[in-house]
Amino acid sequence: MPRIKPGDKAPDFSADSINKGKLHLNEFKGNTILLNFSRYFGCPVCQLEFDELRELTKKHSDLKVIYVNQSHPESAKKFIEGKNVDFPIITSQKTNGKYELYDLYGVGDLGVNSLIGILQKAKRAKSLGKEHGPYEGKETQSPAQFLIDEDGIVFYLNYGLFNLESLEQVLKTRAFT
Repeated sequence: MPRIKPGDKAPDFSADSINKGKLHLNEFKGNTILLNFSRYFGCPVCQLEFDELRELTKKHSDLKVIYVNQSHPESAKKFIEGKNVDFPIITSQKTNGKYELYDLYGVGDLGVNSLIGILQKAKRAKSLGKEHGPYEGKETQSPAQFLIDEDGIVFYLNYGLFNLESLEQVLKTRAFT
């Protein structure tokens, strides 16, 4: 599975979201997009990162977000219930032994730095009352984030844990409000 690089055209896809219907990436052209890959909503670190993502969307209301994870649709619906989530959530299920959307973007297994980061973030998540729910998806799955410009070109990517400060800095550098 080839990895995406800055300057690459973002691979187009269509998928059903659990809360916004069917979507096509190319429908978002003309906007700055954050395509965020996570593991599953039962993961306390993923729950913490979801909160951080929602914080980012409040500061950058023009940023279009597409959130992808491996939770079962029913679990994802339950998790977002009452949270007023205004961006689409795609629950990428395993098909023919693969998580196709993850593979399309070259999002593979966790690296050593991500494993260390998960342990550190897990302590913070626990201190905030995040609890582990059902295991869904691939436990060793890496998260990843892709910022895509108005023309569909990836200008920032991170194969690893969600880093709110890095994303804010990149958006600030691009004079995105």
